[in-house]
Amino acid sequence: MINRRFVNVLRIIMNRLETRGINWVLGGSVNLALQGVDISPRDVDILTDKDGALQIGELLKDYESKRVELTKNEKFSSYFGKFRIEGIEVEVIGDLQSRTPDGKWTTQFRPKRKTTLKLEELKIPASPLEVELEAYKMLGRRDRVQKISEALRKKK
Repeated sequence: MINRRFVNVLRIIMNRLETRGINWVLGGSVNLALQGVDISPRDVDILTDKDGALQIGELLKDYESKRVELTKNEKFSSYFGKFRIEGIEVEVIGDLQSRTPDGKWTTQFRPKRKTTLKLEELKIPASPLEVELEAYKMLGRRDRVQKISEALRKKK
């Protein structure tokens, strides 16, 4: 189970986003932990599209540590912003693209496949483990691929 502080942060996020019609999912380590992957979360990742990232940036403005804007480096391109809620870092990532080993950019990630995680009274839209597995394979994160694969085997 995840630390209580993460539950409080997710509650704040849900209270701000749930009635706004934004296409988003929980991704990353908190999502994995909530779906049974043996991992200790460090931050909260919200995956969305460009419009969603900009809207979420406004809705979480009072927690902002880095404004949502197009951010590009050698590996990634996205509408990216950082927020700090109750001491936990929250990253908002819209239209994420990553560079493949051959130097091409992937298509922009926009949440299409979703699962709903129930945490206390919360119903959180989340990226399914199968989608996370493919993303971590593409990123070359063998440690995470192995842990996600183990969790998927246990669910069968």
